[in-house]
Amino acid sequence: FVVAVRRSLLDHIFVDPIQWQDLAIFKFKPEQIHRLSVTTDREVALTHSANNQWTSPNGAINQKNVGSLLNTLSPLHAVRWVGPTTTQHGLDKPQLTISFTTSPDDKSTHKLLVGAPAGTGMWCARVEEREGTFVINNLDLNALKLPLVAAPAPSPTVSSSSTPSAKP
Repeated sequence: FVVAVRRSLLDHIFVDPIQWQDLAIFKFKPEQIHRLSVTTDREVALTHSANNQWTSPNGAINQKNVGSLLNTLSPLHAVRWVGPTTTQHGLDKPQLTISFTTSPDDKSTHKLLVGAPAGTGMWCARVEEREGTFVINNLDLNALKLPLVAAPAPSPTVSSSSTPSAKP
């Protein structure tokens, strides 16, 4: 058969095999993740304890935020695949790195890197076990960047100096 199609249709067909990859990045359940390390401007390491709670040497854990992060990370989906990773994707100096294990012996490790903006509320990302760069949306990035360690409560400061009041 000979078929004629509009040029605009041809321009929308992916030419790079990387762009045809499955959009499902991870296919885990939140309870399958045993250890978690999130690095932004600092690193927070978490361990899933036997009593089904997350613990960290960094301080008290915000369990609700950890749950939100795990619910976003474990079934993470790409919006689309961009293609081969380039320096413009900002993955050589990522703004967010998440490493985690999915086996009780901590031998099955996974790593997600999030780099530069991809425009219109999207962000470039990649995982070590697959080739290429994909795009995630801003909602997913915000969930992945939630603060996991509760900030210490500020201690009240007592001022020892007082200003004498002027009397007429």
